Amino acid sequence: MKNLRLIKLLVASGLLFFQSCNYLDVVPDNVATIDNAFTMRSEAIKYLATCYSYLPPDGDPTRNPAYLAGDEFWLDYPTLSIDGTNWNIARGNQNVTNPYVNYWDGYMYNAIRDCNIFLENIRNPEKVRDMTQDERTTWEGEVMFLKAYYHFMLMRHYGPIPTMDVNLSVNTSIEDAKVKRQPIDEVVDYIVKVLDEAIPKLPNTVQSPVTDLGRITKAYCLRD
Repeated sequence: MKNLRLIKLLVASGLLFFQSCNYLDVVPDNVATIDNAFTMRSEAIKYLATCYSYLPPDGDPTRNPAYLAGDEFWLDYPTLSIDGTNWNIARGNQNVTNPYVNYWDGYMYNAIRDCNIFLENIRNPEKVRDMTQDERTTWEGEVMFLKAYYHFMLMRHYGPIPTMDVNLSVNTSIEDAKVKRQPIDEVVDYIVKVLDEAIPKLPNTVQSPVTDLGRITKAYCLRD
């Protein structure tokens, strides 16, 4: 009888112990968050680089559809030393299930989403407190240009597109996420509006050619 009471006591203690240990509540250490990306300048500039990283390599003949997707330039088949992926369009192999030069599914809209995240945070004076206001304004102008340019790339490929001035919440319902394409003139007006707002924020030239060459300037924005 004494042993039975001891066993019951041990079982009850064990149940209480396991109920108090909820392993699913443990938050792993060193998990990057958006807030971490905008705590200081050295982290925010990495997110700025992310916004730039989506720029398409139009100077690469194997990546720019203007070179290989038409009939003006022809290769030996099968290709050996040249990546002829875009050439499949010229060869009549474009398809709807896995299209070549696909800027629609994720790629450019991911770029626009990252640009919106950057702009939302860099405009908050409580974020990235160790950078000057002039630099904050310049970075904002750069990403505004990139955002407009990514919309332009989508428009150039697909015509009327949905413009994404702000990001949809991750909790947005499926129905609300089904945004409609806008008329082409509205898309053009939106792109021009964003570029016009970016121009006064941009410098005439890059401040440090050694580290900043290739960054967006006022002249580049006016040209586009």
